[in-house]
Amino acid sequence: MSELLEFLGTAERAVEAAVDVIRAGLGRERSISGKGDRDFATDLDYAVEDAVREFLAKETPGIPVLGEERGRSGDETSHYEWVLDPIDGTINFAHGSPQHCVSLALTRNGISVVGVVEAPMSDERFTAALGHGAALNKQPLHIHGPSELSEAVVAFGDFGVRADAERRNAQRLELLRRLVPKIQRVRMLGAAAIDMCWVAAGRVDAAYHSFINPWDVAAGVVIAREAGALATDLDGVDYDTGATSILACNPELHRALLAELA
Repeated sequence: MSELLEFLGTAERAVEAAVDVIRAGLGRERSISGKGDRDFATDLDYAVEDAVREFLAKETPGIPVLGEERGRSGDETSHYEWVLDPIDGTINFAHGSPQHCVSLALTRNGISVVGVVEAPMSDERFTAALGHGAALNKQPLHIHGPSELSEAVVAFGDFGVRADAERRNAQRLELLRRLVPKIQRVRMLGAAAIDMCWVAAGRVDAAYHSFINPWDVAAGVVIAREAGALATDLDGVDYDTGATSILACNPELHRALLAELA
């Protein structure tokens, strides 16, 4: 278990390097490249990922890296893997919104065991290691929140773009039509890692994404879990990086929401 704390320190230093790249680039003209229908990356997304990869290659050369922009590289036989979203909430970032972050997780056989999520513009760093609790700027986090749907503020993932978006968005609209009368409020923050961390901090009561990539939530999952949340896919199976959906909230609310989402 102490090894995980060492990995957590490595992850924090890697994220610090990432944030330095972001802050150095603020205020400069951005180049934006398309990745498909209405999906984009900025030059800083690539610069941040490259900086983190360089750092991790020196610190943990035997552990492969999965990044949103550069894909997977390294020893495929390793039980460990770093999972990186260099800027989660790229569209927010490109529009000057503070709702963006760097998200770095360490997974072991697909299970998140270390997570660091830092939002540079709000100076907030969420951290967790399996068995060691979760914290925001080193202050412990313990989940709280309602058990009743009518009292729940639920963060939803953004509407889909790229392949199969029309069908998935139709399902999302139907789900919202059914859920909105039953819950207190809906939030759509545009950064999945922040959704998960805000569950841990009690700023939202639940986070639900019907389609998700591992780099979006791998770090946030261990932060939410270490704060006391359940994090599963829509079948109620504990989330790992092979899952494509996620629901995270306190256990009592989880049962009620999962029944509605199913």
